[in-house]
Amino acid sequence: MADHHFNVEIAKECGVNASILFSNIAYGIEHNKANGINFHDGHYWTFNSMKAFSELFPYFSEKQIKTALKKLEDDGLIMTGNYNKLPF
Repeated sequence: MADHHFNVEIAKECGVNASILFSNIAYGIEHNKANGINFHDGHYWTFNSMKAFSELFPYFSEKQIKTALKKLEDDGLIMTGNYNKLPF
């Protein structure tokens, strides 16, 4: 059974859904930083597909995930980038 956590300050600013996703993203970034991987343009990155987020958070709809990620990006808490080896 997985435990999901969130930051209260981020929840107050962006909502609980966004805060839960933020905690997951922050964990992935810290993991990559500790392992020295996925470093691009001066930042450590992590990634997930919508399908993966849906499996990690089965209590969120795809729309809730997209809305929460957009809120985090609009508020400057996350950035998006494309560092795929293949251009599609």
